[in-house]
Amino acid sequence: MKLIRWAAVAVTALFVLMNIGAAVDPDVDTWVRIFGAGLALLGIPAVVGLARDLPWGRPAVIGVGALNVAGAVVGIIADLDGGAIGLVVGGLGVVLGAFSAPSHPARVAAAH
Repeated sequence: MKLIRWAAVAVTALFVLMNIGAAVDPDVDTWVRIFGAGLALLGIPAVVGLARDLPWGRPAVIGVGALNVAGAVVGIIADLDGGAIGLVVGGLGVVLGAFSAPSHPARVAAAH
């Protein structure tokens, strides 16, 4: 399952880079730049959290991927370039994040 986790890290890092590109592109609308910057800022800690196998990393990647999918759907409706690519990459982030399991099992307190 480590392979799936690292694939989720790679896909999330990819859409972080894509969102940074949208944030700095002067040819796109201001709302797209702001949304892209926000997703990039949320995605960076999500990538780090999942890469370090922190307990909050997996839900963070799933959440940021879902936000990326939502933004991509809005982009497709608004007929913006990159909407379909964002949908695929964000969707992959959600799916791979959901299937990535922690390297160590959850600790459960024993009943006395």
